[in-house]
Amino acid sequence: MARYLVAASPIPGHVGPMVTVAGELRRRGHEVRVLTGARFAADVGDLPLSTLPGAAEAGPVAPRRGPNLVRRWRIGRDALRTAFLDPLAPQYAALTAELTRSDFDAVLVDSMFTGAIPLLVSGRPCPPVLVCGVGPLTLSSADCPPFGVGWQPDPGRDYTAMNSFVQQVLFRSDQRRLDAILRQLGCGPAPVFLLDWPLLADRLLQFTVPGFEYPRRDLPSSVVFTGPLPALADSAPWDSLDDDRRIVHVTQGTWDNGDFDQLLRPAFAALGDRADILIVATRGGSRAPLGPAPANARVYDFVPYARLMPHVDVMITNGGYGGVQQALGHGVPVIVAGDTADKPEVAARVAYSRAGIDLGTARPRPEAVASAVDRVLRDNSFRESAERLARDMARRSPFETIAAVLDETLETRPEHGVSVGRRGESA
Repeated sequence: MARYLVAASPIPGHVGPMVTVAGELRRRGHEVRVLTGARFAADVGDLPLSTLPGAAEAGPVAPRRGPNLVRRWRIGRDALRTAFLDPLAPQYAALTAELTRSDFDAVLVDSMFTGAIPLLVSGRPCPPVLVCGVGPLTLSSADCPPFGVGWQPDPGRDYTAMNSFVQQVLFRSDQRRLDAILRQLGCGPAPVFLLDWPLLADRLLQFTVPGFEYPRRDLPSSVVFTGPLPALADSAPWDSLDDDRRIVHVTQGTWDNGDFDQLLRPAFAALGDRADILIVATRGGSRAPLGPAPANARVYDFVPYARLMPHVDVMITNGGYGGVQQALGHGVPVIVAGDTADKPEVAARVAYSRAGIDLGTARPRPEAVASAVDRVLRDNSFRESAERLARDMARRSPFETIAAVLDETLETRPEHGVSVGRRGESA
């Protein structure tokens, strides 16, 4: 039996998969403690919980205007600051406090939990750290455009110079701020670009299949594709879908759903008069005003994907990584409209894998939504590509892979079981 600390950024799409991993590890007989925001106590259930301070939470990213590429750069810069840099020091303080109090054999963090960076660059003894890829791979590659622009790679093109320009020019001030934060915490400068920080960890467990990532000849050996995690058991109320109409699921996820003019209302306007379609929409728990739904729509706060997805013909989403994985895992083609956080990258991967359509905006016109739905329903190649990914996902056993990687890591890392406080290294 091992003891694991599972640290999750206090964001619904990050807490969910990390708690799923924590629960499975405990089911296998290990001791597990979860570190995340207090408002997610109900999600953690009866797992032992330590809470992050409010300062360790990612702040909101405001909408931006302007040409597409400029807008995405501004959104990406805001996200780096509010979601990666601002919470870093408070997350690190909470993380080291846990390591001071108890021995842990390994620490698992999500890919936005930058509080692990000082732990990895300080040179002090610490347990193995495994990063869990709850979003698309952010790692730089000569074979891929810079993360955040939402571009699909051109085969054979070398993106080294473009990546260097983005890192050393466009995000130079953010990298300098990272180094300043690390100096304040008694560490040296970061040896990698901020978005490449998972390279510092013992392993990067990517919760998808290679077919939903870009081919990379320089993919680090520490990256392990586990396949997507199963959805959490959901007790949300549910009506039987005994219906002959095409089922279109529309969602803005659980985080970026404060303005339903972005996607839900355009989808209602696009499909609300279609007698051949039943719309199943979710609010994601948001209390933002939605207004009346069309007669052919059912609106829920949440729906159990395990029960919904086998009936769905098309999913329309703003690009939450976990939800897209669930759809593809059931062979459901996806239409994505999103431009905040990692959503342009999710949309680009959907289009690259030919499992759906990238609308290229977070606020599509109703005509664009209607056209995309008709195209997906008419052209069976989208479903065939989604089903190809579903077969690949079905061949994988994510929990077995995670367990095997943990066992291997503990066998090869002599430092496992280190208590930071016991070694006199508490920050």
